Amino acid sequence: MTSSVAHPSGVASAGTRSREREVIAAFAEITTEAITAPGLEDLLQLIGRQLCRLLAVHRCSVYLRRGDRFTGAAGHCEIEGDISAAVQAQEAGIAGDAFSQEVIATRRPVLISDVPADPRPHRRTMEHWRVRAMLGVPLVFDGDVIGLIFVDNVEEEHTYSDDDVGLAELFGRLAAIFIRQAVLNSRLAAKAAEVVRQKNVLGYLATVHHKLTDAVLEGADIGAVVTMLSELAAKPVVLYDDAFGVLAWAAPAALRMTEPPVLDRRTREHPAVRTALTALSASRPSTVVPMLPAVGFGRRHQLTRLTIEGRPGGYLAVVEVGRGLSDLDAKLAESGATVLALQILSERRQIEAEGQARDDFLSDLLRSTRDEAQLLRRGPQFGIDLSEPHVIVRLAVGGGVSQLSASAGRGLVVRRFAAVLGGAEPPAVGLPGAVVVLVRLGGRAGGPAELRDHVAEVVASLGPQLDVRTAVVSRVCRAAADFPRAHRELREVEELAASFGWREGVRTVDELGLFRVVMNSGQVKEALRFAHDLVAPVRAHEAGDGPLLTTWRAFVAAEGKVQATARTLDVHENTVRYRLGRVRELTGTDPADLDVLLSARLAFQVLDLAGW
Repeated sequence: MTSSVAHPSGVASAGTRSREREVIAAFAEITTEAITAPGLEDLLQLIGRQLCRLLAVHRCSVYLRRGDRFTGAAGHCEIEGDISAAVQAQEAGIAGDAFSQEVIATRRPVLISDVPADPRPHRRTMEHWRVRAMLGVPLVFDGDVIGLIFVDNVEEEHTYSDDDVGLAELFGRLAAIFIRQAVLNSRLAAKAAEVVRQKNVLGYLATVHHKLTDAVLEGADIGAVVTMLSELAAKPVVLYDDAFGVLAWAAPAALRMTEPPVLDRRTREHPAVRTALTALSASRPSTVVPMLPAVGFGRRHQLTRLTIEGRPGGYLAVVEVGRGLSDLDAKLAESGATVLALQILSERRQIEAEGQARDDFLSDLLRSTRDEAQLLRRGPQFGIDLSEPHVIVRLAVGGGVSQLSASAGRGLVVRRFAAVLGGAEPPAVGLPGAVVVLVRLGGRAGGPAELRDHVAEVVASLGPQLDVRTAVVSRVCRAAADFPRAHRELREVEELAASFGWREGVRTVDELGLFRVVMNSGQVKEALRFAHDLVAPVRAHEAGDGPLLTTWRAFVAAEGKVQATARTLDVHENTVRYRLGRVRELTGTDPADLDVLLSARLAFQVLDLAGW
């Protein structure tokens, strides 16, 4: 048989009135202990124990309303002790729990004297707790049910009188007042704790910011700042450029890391990581890259984007090792990213300023706008010792397929020179339509002849990115006064090249000595006619550049020496003499004659520049 008991609102039985003093006494004890109770859960257990004592039962469980759900908050059993953890895993009023729903709906106590035979309670829960008889008491505050208390006697039958039910209802209304106030106090305490936490975080971040800025002001470079961030976070820290190349990294000494834990290409191409990176912006600079065992990525990264002059400028990563990532790591990374962005920008400005000063120096050197003593004095600050032999290499450039800017083109050229010659990037200046590079002779650069081959290698490597129209190497410069004259000669050769349409190979000023003097008259058409007339009989005989014309070219290049020509062509000397004899028969002139040698040299240079 089942029963529900509810007294009419505002009316209490004589038995209930006679026990009101017990309730008041119980709450006097609750009030006294609540003053020192460490938290809400302790207060709820205290209330539950007092209700159990008043009703002479052994077990109680307390549920609080959170939104539209009633979740377990605390529990006590005189036999089993603290059962709060088990209660906190439960919910009341769920589907199949008509018992709790009735208590909530009526806002009155509901008694079930025979739980196994009553269909209202949640069957599996009742069997788990071995309940025989149970009383459900609402905690009503200001007309709303803010919680529930359930009491029972643990596998034993128990008879609840009407006075017991009335007492429980009164107790529940008083308990609701205490609980409501305790919840408010708990929220206020949580807010106060959050305010304190935020204050501590702000204080910590202010200290971090001061440490970082002081270090930068004292001359710390980017690597030192990254090391300081790693020490503050007690985790590895990695600074990437915008393409995820590692610029600097550091890890606590205790971790004994020899390589940075990086976001490799495979990880970055994972959809989750791509989505996270795409979402980064100036207003949302940080994200957490999760562990991705499928791609071998086993540590979470707190990733923060650097913004430099409104554009992405790299990433700063704090790597989860040991202690887990926290909001503090995100704040630390964002503060560090701000300082590093400013430092990178400052270094860029410094490099640009130094580059401008170097460009000004090289322009003065090439134009002779400063006296020699001043140029000699200023040279060492740009790594230039004008007392050593140098040559100038002038590359006439167009826009190229990549449409590089002038500064980007100059940077590309000097990097390729450094790669080919070894060592540091050589001084260079970007001029309209040209890049002029200053190369010190000696070492890997060798002499002018060796340098010509190196320049050819540089030009070949620039092909896809930079349109190099001509490349000319000056004569050796041994004093500051030599550079302006050398540069004028380079421009003259460049103009000749443009006149003849030459766009292949590398030329040196020395090899064009007589040709350059003769061609300064600007008679390009006459020069081409002269060159074609000289070689026309041989070309007509061979229908192109056959062995006769090749031998004649090699003979002229060997300064009229048969033995040297034979070695160049890898043929017998008699073969060279025979072919030169055929050239003499076809042209009517002696290839060994001095005047003919000079004319042939000039003709071949014209044909080379014209691309014939």
